[in-house]
Amino acid sequence: MTLAYQLIRSDKRKTLGLQVKKGQVYVRAPGFVAEQQIAALVQAKSAWLKAKVAEQKLLLENEVSLFCQDSELWIRGKLKRLDICYLPAMATAARANTGVQEYEHAIEVMLPHKYQFDTEQQRGLVKKRLELWFKAQAGDYLPPRLEHWCLVTGLSHKSYKIRQYKARWGSCNSRAELSFNSLLMMAPDWVIDYVV
Repeated sequence: MTLAYQLIRSDKRKTLGLQVKKGQVYVRAPGFVAEQQIAALVQAKSAWLKAKVAEQKLLLENEVSLFCQDSELWIRGKLKRLDICYLPAMATAARANTGVQEYEHAIEVMLPHKYQFDTEQQRGLVKKRLELWFKAQAGDYLPPRLEHWCLVTGLSHKSYKIRQYKARWGSCNSRAELSFNSLLMMAPDWVIDYVV
């Protein structure tokens, strides 16, 4: 069975490249490479590509159920159940913006009543509220840890920022500016300390 792929050509490229993104295979190729050569590369790498496609499809399925009632997520190294609660229809706008509350075994996300039956919008709002909550948690937790490790190591930094990154936990550039991923707040304390 031939593996389906999307071919992206560019005259600036010098080499062939394979990429699997969201369960789809992409081949990036220079303009001069023949279709047969591309097909041969895909065939030669088909076992690896099929495994990657299957892995990513499973991740996508899990992501769909990630921000639903009773799904689980890691908070500071502990697995907690997600509890989605709805404010009454007549709740004030101020109350509708209160977002996330952490308990010993659960994390509660409050949503306006209007999202109760729209699961797609509900998931998006739950995800957004949790991302903002993780960033706020990181803003409270990281500065004292940063100061602690500056004293222990004798190193200093010019500044730091907290954002959500897709592919890094933390970094330091040549100007001593630090960057931390807000999703570090999902990890145990010793992992956070290791990154700092």
